Amino acid sequence: MQLPVLARTPDWVVVGKPSGLPVHRSKLVRSGPTLIALAGQQLGVRVDPVHRLDQPVSGCLLLSLNRKATYRLQLALAAGQKRYVAMVRGCIPTRDGYLETRPLDVDGVSKECETWLRPLASSVEPRCSLVLAEPHTGRFHQIRRHLRGLDHPILGDSMHGDTRCNRAWREGPYGLPRLTLHCLQLTIEDEGEVHHITAPLPDDLRGLFEQMPWWAEAVEALPALAEEVPA
Repeated sequence: MQLPVLARTPDWVVVGKPSGLPVHRSKLVRSGPTLIALAGQQLGVRVDPVHRLDQPVSGCLLLSLNRKATYRLQLALAAGQKRYVAMVRGCIPTRDGYLETRPLDVDGVSKECETWLRPLASSVEPRCSLVLAEPHTGRFHQIRRHLRGLDHPILGDSMHGDTRCNRAWREGPYGLPRLTLHCLQLTIEDEGEVHHITAPLPDDLRGLFEQMPWWAEAVEALPALAEEVPA
């Protein structure tokens, strides 16, 4: 598997993570390929993740190529911006941004949590919307849990979603391919330079989104949705 390289400097690289590929080994991932191993082989250097994406999530992933720079990059990303798009259940008529601040439970402790959300487009038939999400904190499954709490679970979410709705979308005419959450853009400032990086929609999500009545409206609201995967 060849990972798309979206941006690179001597200290870091941003690759496009495919859905279904775990970033690294864990208690739940004891065998099979990982992004860290594949990226290391492809780039010919040791890589360390600066942040995480859940296994079913696709999109921008920042990797450090210099262990001494990892902490600096973590601070840069915390001060920067991560922008996700999510296809959710329900027609959201507003296009106004909203800061969701509902605390989330982390290992039995309630933690402060912030996600800025902006509906980009929606339709009544099929009843769904596309939402832009920017997490300001980094809690476990933060975007997925916040949207579920607002009664707009992400389609294809097997942990926090609507099981009956997901089944209907999978078995219906649109063929829901997987969790419809994608890290579309990263913005970081490092060594005095600001970097804006986009991970174009993978074919499975783009194919689904283009079938929706709201696709043109969504692209008008967020043109990066229509960017092509680099050759």
